[in-house]
Amino acid sequence: MRIALLASIALALSTTAFAQSLSGNQIRETLIGNTFSGFADGESYSEQLNPDGTISGRSPSGAYSGRWRISGDEICFSYLEGKRTTKWDCTEVKLKGGRIIWDDNTTAKLNEGAR
Repeated sequence: MRIALLASIALALSTTAFAQSLSGNQIRETLIGNTFSGFADGESYSEQLNPDGTISGRSPSGAYSGRWRISGDEICFSYLEGKRTTKWDCTEVKLKGGRIIWDDNTTAKLNEGAR
């Protein structure tokens, strides 16, 4: 039990250790026009942040859409759920190699060049 706890602490620390926090301009240069993929709400997803402020996403549940905006040094997301849009959810962005790390320490893989 103690080894498992230490292993999970080490994994959490290694995820964020040496990650570079991105400024608003760096977020725009790194994420916009590229795709990234990850795991959230119990399923995998892939999203493209389009230059016009829209999000094109796909998960096993199907295609989805939303909007993005940059506010200071955070990126904010709002998704279409049924006929309503969710409230804006903003997060700082850290980058470690090809991994994006969000505020809640979940990660996504940056797929640069997949424009």
